Amino acid sequence: MKLESRWLVCGMCSALALAFMPVVASAQMSGQSCSDMQMLQNKCGKQQSKQSKQSNQGKQKTQYPNATRKQPSNLGVSDANEAKTLNEGLAAANSGDTATATKDLQPIADSSKSGYAKALATLGLAQIKYRGGDTKGAIALQKQALDSNALDNDSYFQGLETLAQMYIADEDYRDALSTLTTWNKESGAQSADIYALQGNAYYRLQKYPEAVAAIQKAKSLTDKPQPSWDQVEMASYFAMDKYDDAAKLAEAALAKDPNNSTLLQNVIAIYINAHQDQKALALLERARANGQIKDAAGYMNMAKMYDNLGQNSSNPKANAMQAVGVLKEGMSKGIVQPGYDSYKLLGDSYAIAGDYKDAVAAYDKASPAAPTGEVDFLRGQMLENLNHHKEARDALKQAIAKGGFKRIGAAYLTLGNAELALNDKTAARAAYQKAEQDPETRADAQRTLKQMGHK
Repeated sequence: MKLESRWLVCGMCSALALAFMPVVASAQMSGQSCSDMQMLQNKCGKQQSKQSKQSNQGKQKTQYPNATRKQPSNLGVSDANEAKTLNEGLAAANSGDTATATKDLQPIADSSKSGYAKALATLGLAQIKYRGGDTKGAIALQKQALDSNALDNDSYFQGLETLAQMYIADEDYRDALSTLTTWNKESGAQSADIYALQGNAYYRLQKYPEAVAAIQKAKSLTDKPQPSWDQVEMASYFAMDKYDDAAKLAEAALAKDPNNSTLLQNVIAIYINAHQDQKALALLERARANGQIKDAAGYMNMAKMYDNLGQNSSNPKANAMQAVGVLKEGMSKGIVQPGYDSYKLLGDSYAIAGDYKDAVAAYDKASPAAPTGEVDFLRGQMLENLNHHKEARDALKQAIAKGGFKRIGAAYLTLGNAELALNDKTAARAAYQKAEQDPETRADAQRTLKQMGHK
């Protein structure tokens, strides 16, 4: 019995989407050394005040002391009015005030004599584009600012990281990786966030071994890894069919956050694909008890797993009736909607349990919307088992007329049995002759025909 793949996959994807909002820092006056990050954190004034009290004013320590990129010497904005307008525009961009930001920043980006001011203004305009949903426009402006070679190293490398994030948001994973490679090559530094972005991009490109390596590197560089990193690594193992490795990660994460529905579904999905049904069912029962199964696929898959266990056991009834209970609960909550799929599965569960009467009732409800004659064939089988030969005959004829299912020979064979029980030997013989044409039922049909005196 096939499990519904949509439910299995979606749990693995929940934490992979990248959500970020780029920020741009304020400008600095010429001769003042404040990074974009300090501006953003409102530390620049404090830093300048501290420096003014020191007799020996040294340069602000950069975050990238080993960078191979040569930082421009002409940093800052000499025009105080322009610096004020630029800072106000960047603050407006960061706060989402698009009109003010555009009014202040566009003239500076277009005509400022300071390359540094133009670059910062352009970064601010890129942010406006991104906030407005124009990711490609944001990328173009972000690249323009970075390519101008007018930014200090801290701003430049932070801008590269933002550009990579923009590429990922635009699903341009190859350019994202190229940008991150530049960051690694020129910064002279190592960053957990950069490797995590690489892992994300590699995953999207289905380069799963590379994704795992990048995420593991990211984890090695920090004592506070993000939960989403585990998701990327877990999904990569999942895609490579390395379920044991995926399970270790998922179990560890679930142990830390046992009420996390997404993590729970991830572990369940891994167990299902690893054919560890008992472990999966134990977690599913826990999720069911806690009200964490909130979609039809969860209930349907759980029922199918109980049916699978029942079919592979010496006492199928217990597990099959568990499936029935799961489905009825889902239906009573309005989560599993009445229809062909749900009633067909309910009929299958009753049939596995040997409850043919209830199986027929469920198949009856599934029949009107059935795309093929299979459910009517199954209904006919159950009715014949109950010795309801006339109803069985009608259901089987309906199944054969609709067609579209594999066991057509078995349908004719069962129809022959029903006709024979109704003493219509001519109709029975015709049905057996049809069954004789199917390799699956040929031997049984020929044996019955011989018993009827047919040569």
